[in-house]
Amino acid sequence: MMQNLYDFTLQELTEIMQKMGYEKYRAKQIFDWLYKSRINSMNEMKNIPEDIIEKLKTDYDIFLPEIIKETKSETDETKKYLLKLKDENRIECVLIYNGERITLCASTQAGCACGCRFCSTATLGFKRNLDTGEIVSQIMLAMKMTDNKLTNVVFMGMGEPLLNRDNLYKAILILSDKNGLNFSQTRITVSTAGIVPVIKEIAESGLKINLAISLITADDEMRSKLMPINLKYPLKEVIRAAEYYNKKTGECITFECVLFGGINDSEKDAINLVEKLRKVNYKINLIPYNDSLNKEFTKPDDDKVKKFQRILKDNGIKVFIRKEKGADIKAACGQLAAEG
Repeated sequence: MMQNLYDFTLQELTEIMQKMGYEKYRAKQIFDWLYKSRINSMNEMKNIPEDIIEKLKTDYDIFLPEIIKETKSETDETKKYLLKLKDENRIECVLIYNGERITLCASTQAGCACGCRFCSTATLGFKRNLDTGEIVSQIMLAMKMTDNKLTNVVFMGMGEPLLNRDNLYKAILILSDKNGLNFSQTRITVSTAGIVPVIKEIAESGLKINLAISLITADDEMRSKLMPINLKYPLKEVIRAAEYYNKKTGECITFECVLFGGINDSEKDAINLVEKLRKVNYKINLIPYNDSLNKEFTKPDDDKVKKFQRILKDNGIKVFIRKEKGADIKAACGQLAAEG
């Protein structure tokens, strides 16, 4: 199978050029064409000799996923894209517009193995990890669709990013390479359900990304019912990993709490969060559940959400109620299911 040029770091491209018998600087030229000129075809590489291009074409290609469907929200500017990969697997990504801030919600897996009861992606099961080029190409596609005005990337789409850590790490390094796209790591957020060993690895990696953890609730038993991953990585271990992340990086963590009516939206639940997270440097995003998804759950009352927020604020916690975007097109948190 042809390999995607988006799969390779500059160093790897350099090694490819040398193995083919060409000068090292040719790799830098190719990297420029990919990430600065953002070409669609190798034939557009005007300063690369034809013999190099023809030899590259025998094993390599520039591959962007095919857009099967674009869906635009009628309530905001959100756009959802159904994408087809080379092996026919389908994924979704979402562009979220908020003034001058344009955020891509990108996927890292086709399907997901975590099985969170409230998440539409979980209904697909796990298909496979996306390779590095498939992750990078979502951002490159978004650049084209926004006239290069993309400002932020959040890996909160389909899949658990930290269960595809190698390809995710490599994609982040490619995107942030100053010789190419030079996309700041501080504008990249990775969201996880709580893969404890990899949270610790990120803390030690030197990456400057933002880390978000889907906490959902500070009740360990309830978290296990909602998120089976909690059976493998219990809440107390996730919290310790968060403390370790704070200590190693000096950075704040974002905890994401989807609130469900009558399940985790009470005053007791808010106080429990305060108590359990007392040693962590964090902020919280409260996400009222969108009841257009799984009818097993309901959206909490607005008054209860505001009271929940007030309790946290009164305890000195930075807490935000996330404004729902793209819910009418199933592009909001937990709604991605690669539907055609």
